[in-house]
Amino acid sequence: MTRPLLVLIILAFYPLLVCAQDAEIIKVQVDLISVNVAVTNGGKQPVRDLKAGDFHVAEEGQPVELQFFDSQGPASIVFVIDTSTSMSGQKWKKLQDGMERFLATAREGNDYSLVAFSDRPRLVVSSVSATEFQRNFNDLKLAGNTALYDAVLLGLEVLAQSRQRHRALVLLSDGQDNCSHSQFTDVQEEGLSRRAMIYTIGVRLRRSDDYLLDFELAGKEVLNRLATMTGGSFHFPDPDRIPKVLEEINNDLMGQYTLSYYTTEKSPGWRNVQVSVSPPAKRLHLRYQRRYLKK
Repeated sequence: MTRPLLVLIILAFYPLLVCAQDAEIIKVQVDLISVNVAVTNGGKQPVRDLKAGDFHVAEEGQPVELQFFDSQGPASIVFVIDTSTSMSGQKWKKLQDGMERFLATAREGNDYSLVAFSDRPRLVVSSVSATEFQRNFNDLKLAGNTALYDAVLLGLEVLAQSRQRHRALVLLSDGQDNCSHSQFTDVQEEGLSRRAMIYTIGVRLRRSDDYLLDFELAGKEVLNRLATMTGGSFHFPDPDRIPKVLEEINNDLMGQYTLSYYTTEKSPGWRNVQVSVSPPAKRLHLRYQRRYLKK
């Protein structure tokens, strides 16, 4: 076979060879899994001096190699705020005070989104500065019922579009859902599949749990479950403590670590994640989402 003829044959079959190589590459699929971890000491103060080498991560009991580690980056925070009629009065006033203090200590580079809800949720503003967020928050009006589940689902959708690896959803409400189209199980599945850390604040009327109204008791249980399953934190303060609680959440977010790794697992289903710190320290407490749903 002459050399020119061999060259022509190779050129003729080259596209097929490239396609075959691409097909093999496409078959190897990997997903980047990011786990947000809050580390606190015995006094519940954030621990902020840990390095990537201090963490050990495993999925389904198998160690994984960290590809990305971030402890100082900015955060994307989605606030989902109850604007139903029952939030009026002292609750709303204290919430306004707390939000003003929270935003005054905003970390440079953070962005904020606002989902307000009563009879239905609506996205008020997305990925804006603290100043613009405050301006939109101040314009909110109170009226209607409590579509809490629908609102959290919208908040999770907004959070999924966020720019930062550090991300959290902060939910503020005073009671249980009473007019959503979705159910708690819908929120649970979506929250665990999106690996979103949810902080919840249940605003109550009275200082003692012994005098809570029925809708407050039911709402307390829902908010506790949402926070616990996603590695966030649950708070149920009286209105006077709202500013302090928002300050605690702000400190927690500023001490958050993001650990990212690749998984080659393709099949859908639940995955268990284990995170530890070496050497082990009895006084350190790690809070993170311990399982996620791969769809």
